[in-house]
Amino acid sequence: MPTLKIWFGLFLAVWLTSAGAIAAESAGQSITLSISGRTIHTFRAPLGAFSPAEREEGARHRIEAAFAQPGDGWTSVMSNDQGFEIQLDGTTLFWVLAGDANALAGETPEALANQVSRNLQRAWLEAKERSDPKANLNAVLRVSLASAILLLLLFFLLRISSKLSLYLHGNFSNWFRSTFARHLGQNLLGLIPSVTDRLLLLSTWLSGMFLVFVFLTYSLRQFASTRPVSESLLNSTMALGSQALSAVAESLPGLFIAVFIFLLVWLITRLSTEFFNRVESNPISSARLNAHTAPATRRIVNASLWLFGIAMAYPYLPGSHTEAFKGLSVIVGLMVSIGASGVVSQIASGLIIVYTFALKRGEYVRIQDHEGTVTEISLFVTRLRTGMGEEIAIPNALVLGNVTRNFSRLQEGNGYVLDTTITIGYDTPWRQVHAMLIEAANAVPEITRTPEPYVVQTALSDFYVAYKLVVQVNTEIPATRARIASNLHESIQDSFNRHGVQIMSPHYERDPAEEKLVPESEWYRPPAKRNSSV
Repeated sequence: MPTLKIWFGLFLAVWLTSAGAIAAESAGQSITLSISGRTIHTFRAPLGAFSPAEREEGARHRIEAAFAQPGDGWTSVMSNDQGFEIQLDGTTLFWVLAGDANALAGETPEALANQVSRNLQRAWLEAKERSDPKANLNAVLRVSLASAILLLLLFFLLRISSKLSLYLHGNFSNWFRSTFARHLGQNLLGLIPSVTDRLLLLSTWLSGMFLVFVFLTYSLRQFASTRPVSESLLNSTMALGSQALSAVAESLPGLFIAVFIFLLVWLITRLSTEFFNRVESNPISSARLNAHTAPATRRIVNASLWLFGIAMAYPYLPGSHTEAFKGLSVIVGLMVSIGASGVVSQIASGLIIVYTFALKRGEYVRIQDHEGTVTEISLFVTRLRTGMGEEIAIPNALVLGNVTRNFSRLQEGNGYVLDTTITIGYDTPWRQVHAMLIEAANAVPEITRTPEPYVVQTALSDFYVAYKLVVQVNTEIPATRARIASNLHESIQDSFNRHGVQIMSPHYERDPAEEKLVPESEWYRPPAKRNSSV
């Protein structure tokens, strides 16, 4: 028995402690009283033995019972020792205590009681309105009229948008082109119709959405049941707009600084571009910065300036300190790091090609199986223009990793080197072959006499000797190489035919039974004509 009493005493103490803690916790909670979506009062303090939750429950039952009774709906506030007594048509419904006021927000019990009285009267009026068929019918009629007005406004909005589009494409577009043609390029002028169409479409959508928003808030306000939703929607939109305006106002100083930095960088890059353009317009000199290296140096300097400007303006950009902006920056940096290895390789190869003078614009080169005039050495590709009018883009890494034959690097004068190879049998004197090749070269006007053409024997094969004719073309337009090479080949055929020497290359083994020659009298068989290019 003593042990049982001890265990019972411990259980009772624990239960009382728990009940006290629960009661204390309930007493410290805030309970909001809402009737049909309309907030009446928030109970924060206990009243005697009644917790805020019990106060809210009792007030709700009394209010619902009072709303069910007929009356005028007069609310009043009576002050007493306990607080402020809230009455409806002389009947006390609940009390507003000093502890219910939010002291941190500067709220006083008297002002809170008056606000609660107004909330209660509004809730009473809406309760009567919900049960009034006439009021609901009038609300339906007003919403129907508002729907018709909305459809009419949307129709007129679409018509106005269509007429504005025609005007912008017609008179306004012609006026804009005639006024700003001197200040804007053709590319920008061509974008004006598209930009105006997009802006007009955006304005039409925004105007339509505004009309629909006004219609929704107005329609929801006509019914007592949905009026709190309308007020909440309107208040949320106004708060969002106010927050957006405040954010814009707070970000303006930083935005001005960022714009100033970008304008300063733009000005410096313009000066840098003008300086390098002047260097590029001058003849190539022995200095490291010349017409050949100026374009690449300009790109490097301007890119470095813009990167520096972005780094300096980054802290002043709106939203740069938010977690979303930081996360986006990390993602973009990671994507650039993963995918930039090939890009960096191409840029590094292009810089090496430029600053080592491996290639220059205007030179005639052969890279692997590609042959043509160098027209551009950019950061990523080298472009060649062939004699057939084709343009070939070769990645810079491929150019740097392969042997390049440059036919335009001469010690004296302008022009480039041209060579061709022919194989002739051993029964033809090599001196005669040399003389015929030199004669053929001298017959082409574009081939210079100084330095003179020369012939070298590059191979003594099993059945023939390989002769290479090397000449210099006196022209500053390497793109004519294909035409001049064709003229040289034609002259070689004529010279060998004229002197009765067969050209059996590249598969010469022995002379045929009949000589493979074209007599000079047969050179112009139809449809060929004398003094013609064919």
